Amino acid sequence: MRDELREELREDEYELLARLAQRYYVDERTQEEIAREFALSRPKVQRLLDRARRSGVVAIHIQAPPWLRLELESQLRETFGLSDAIVCSAGSDPLAEREAVAQRAARYLERRLHDGCVVAVSHGRAVGEVPRFFRPGSRLDVTFVSAMGGSPGVAAPTNPNEICRALAAGCGGQAVSLYAPAYVESVEIRDQLLAQEAIAQSLDRAAQASVALVGIGGTDDGCTMVRSGCLTTDEIARLRSQGAVGDVLGNYVDIDGRPVASPHQDRLLALTVEHLRRVGTVVAVVSEPEKPRAILGILRAGVIGVLVVDEGNARAVLDLAAHEPAMAGRAGGDPLPSQGEV
Repeated sequence: MRDELREELREDEYELLARLAQRYYVDERTQEEIAREFALSRPKVQRLLDRARRSGVVAIHIQAPPWLRLELESQLRETFGLSDAIVCSAGSDPLAEREAVAQRAARYLERRLHDGCVVAVSHGRAVGEVPRFFRPGSRLDVTFVSAMGGSPGVAAPTNPNEICRALAAGCGGQAVSLYAPAYVESVEIRDQLLAQEAIAQSLDRAAQASVALVGIGGTDDGCTMVRSGCLTTDEIARLRSQGAVGDVLGNYVDIDGRPVASPHQDRLLALTVEHLRRVGTVVAVVSEPEKPRAILGILRAGVIGVLVVDEGNARAVLDLAAHEPAMAGRAGGDPLPSQGEV
C-alpha cells in the first residue's frame, strides 16, 4: 500500500497527511487544534484531510450490524432518486417480514416527525402494523389524517381511520378521520359527499400534509382492494389486462408509472397521485412477495420519497428495473424535485 501511495505522493506529503490523519481520526483532535499545532489554516487542514481519504492514506471501514443492508439501500436511492431507503433483512415468513418492515418504518417516523407535522395515512396491512411499534420517547404534537375513505370489508387494523387513531395514541397526537367510504355508488354521490364540509376539510387537510404514510397495493386476486370489497376479481383482472401493476391510495399505474384508470376511479374518495407529489415526504411501507412489479410502477410514478421494504422485494425491484427499462416519454418519467426531509 505504501509503495502505491508513494507513486502519487511525495514523501513529505505522505508524512504530513499521515500525521494530520493520526491527530484527527485516532487522537480525536479538532481541526482547529490541528491547525494551531501545524501552523495551518483550518480550511487547509480540512482540504488535507479530504486528500488523505482520496489518496488512500485514510481508509474508513464501517462495521455495520449484520441485519443492515446498506448497499441495497444505496442502490435503491440511486436508482429511483429516493431521499432514503430502508431495507429489512429476509424474515422467516411473510408475517415476520411485515412486522420487521413496520417496525423500521415506526423507527423512521420517530426520528423524523416533529411538533406541528401533519401526516396523511393510507390503508394497508403493512401500514396497519406500524402503530404497534410507534412509540416516540416523548409526546409529539402531530396530526394524523386519513388520506382515503374506508370500507366495511377492511379489518380495523388496516383501515386508515383506525391507523390514524392508533398512531395518534402512540405519541399523544391528534387523529382526523374521513367518515366516508373509499368508493361510492356513483359520481353524483361522490360529489355530494365532497360538498359536505367535514369530508371536504378532512381531505383538504390530508392534501396539505407534510408527510404521507402509504402502502403499495398489488393487482393479484388477493390484494387489499379485492379483499375489502372495493373491487371484484373480474375488475382487478380487467386492470391487469390494461397493464396495471399496483396502486397507491386506489390510484393504479402500469410498470412505467403511467396512470391506469380503475373501474371506480371517478367514484374514489382519496388523495390523487398529483396530491402525493405535492407532499413533502411520502413514506411507502411495503412487504409481501407478490409486490415487486407494483413497487416498481409506483416508484417510477415519482411519488415516493422514502421506501421501507423487505430484502426480497428490494432485490427483485432492482432486478426488474435493470431488465425492464422505463419507456421514454412515460407519464411518470420526467424527473421530479427530490422529496425533502421531514
